[in-house]
Amino acid sequence: MYALYDVLKGHDSAGNPLSRYPGEDQLLTSVHDHLIRLLNARQGVLEHLPDYGLPDLDMFYRELPYSEQDIAFSVKQVIEKYEPRLRNVRVQPRTRDIRRCVVRMEISGLLADGTAVRFQTLFKSNYQAQVMQPNRM
Repeated sequence: MYALYDVLKGHDSAGNPLSRYPGEDQLLTSVHDHLIRLLNARQGVLEHLPDYGLPDLDMFYRELPYSEQDIAFSVKQVIEKYEPRLRNVRVQPRTRDIRRCVVRMEISGLLADGTAVRFQTLFKSNYQAQVMQPNRM
């Protein structure tokens, strides 16, 4: 089950045609692509959805390592609101890479079809979120 955005584009975030994915992978691929867009968006950019995306991460980065739980809370809130196909969302901070200024988070939850999934996510110092390919649990 693809989101309307995926269908309109005709391909996933990596440029692969949607027909490449078997039926059971469609939902997971669509959720993964939306998480990439959602976590790279900043609140206030979309006039009609002012709370879509994450708040300015600059404040969080200045407060590290004390702000990791705040980042995790913000990520969880935005996913729960804007990605309803992922339920029982958990966001756990993981070991940071201090030399490269990377904050690691593990996002886990259940897809609407009951499949448990986990997404390793890196928040880099350039404020880009890199959501790795998901793992089924």
